[in-house]
Amino acid sequence: MKKEIRATLFLFLATVLWGGTFPVIKNAVAVIDPTVFVTLRFALGALLLLPFALKEFKYNSRATLKAGMVLGLLNGGIYLLQTIGVRTIDAGQAAFIVGAAVVLVPFLAVWFKVAKLRWIDIVAAGACLIGLFIFTGFALNIHSGSWWCLISTICVALNVIYLQMVTRKNNHSIFLLTFYQILFTLPLPAVLSLGASYHNIFTPPAFFGILFCAIFATSLALLLQTKYQHFVNPNKATLIYTLEPVFATVIAWGMHQEPITLLMIIGGIIMLSSTLLRAFAIRQHSWWEFNFNVGAE
Repeated sequence: MKKEIRATLFLFLATVLWGGTFPVIKNAVAVIDPTVFVTLRFALGALLLLPFALKEFKYNSRATLKAGMVLGLLNGGIYLLQTIGVRTIDAGQAAFIVGAAVVLVPFLAVWFKVAKLRWIDIVAAGACLIGLFIFTGFALNIHSGSWWCLISTICVALNVIYLQMVTRKNNHSIFLLTFYQILFTLPLPAVLSLGASYHNIFTPPAFFGILFCAIFATSLALLLQTKYQHFVNPNKATLIYTLEPVFATVIAWGMHQEPITLLMIIGGIIMLSSTLLRAFAIRQHSWWEFNFNVGAE
C-alpha cells in the first residue's frame, strides 16, 4: 500500500475519533468543570505515551522540543475552547463550527509562506460562511458557546499549518513530538482549573469521557496525525478533517437524539461542498491564483 493511501486512511481514522469526542465531552462537562476535564484528559494522555517517549529520548533535539511546545500551546487553546463551547451548544453544531477551520488554512498559509492565495479560496471561504450561518443560526446567538468554538478554529488552522511545516523539514521522533505536544497542552487548562472541583470525576459520564478522549482522541489520534499528515498535502489533509463534524453530528444523533434538521443538512452540504470545490479547483489551471508575490507553491 502506498504511503499516501495509508496516510489517508489513518487520518480518516483520527477524524472519526475526534468526531466522537463532541457528544462524549458534552456528557462529561455536564457534571465536571471543562478545565478539569481537559487537564485530566491530557495528563492521562501524556502518561500513556511516557514509556514510548522515554525509549525515544536518545533522539531528542531542541527542534523537537520547540515544535512540541508550540503545538501543545495551540492544542491547549483548541481543546479548552471547544470544551467550554460544547457545554452550551449541541455537539454537532460545535463540530461544524470547528470544522470551518479548513477554509482558514489557505489564508494563514500565506503568512507562513507555504502556499499562494487563489480566487477559489475566497469563493470557498464565502460559501462556507454562508453554510455556517444557515446551519447554526449563528448571528442570532451571539452569546452562545458558538463564539468559543469559532475562536478555536484559528488555533486548529495554525496547528495544521505548523505541524505540516515541522514534520516535513525535520526528522523528529514521532513519539517524542506527540508526547511533547500533549505535555505542553497541560499548563493552560491546569492553571485555569485551580480552585475548580474534582469531586465528580468518577461519575460515569466524566470517567468514560476522560478515558475515551485520553486514549483514543488524544494519544492515538494525535500520534496518527503527527506521523502521517506530512505524507499528504495540506489541502487534502484539511479536507479529511472536514469530515469530523459529519461524524460528530451522526454520533450525537445516536447518543443524544440531537435533531438533524433540514437547515442543518443544507448548511452542512454547503460547507462540505465549499471544501470539495477548493480541493478540486486547486488542481486545475493557474488562473485560480492571485498574481501576488506572496507564499509558495
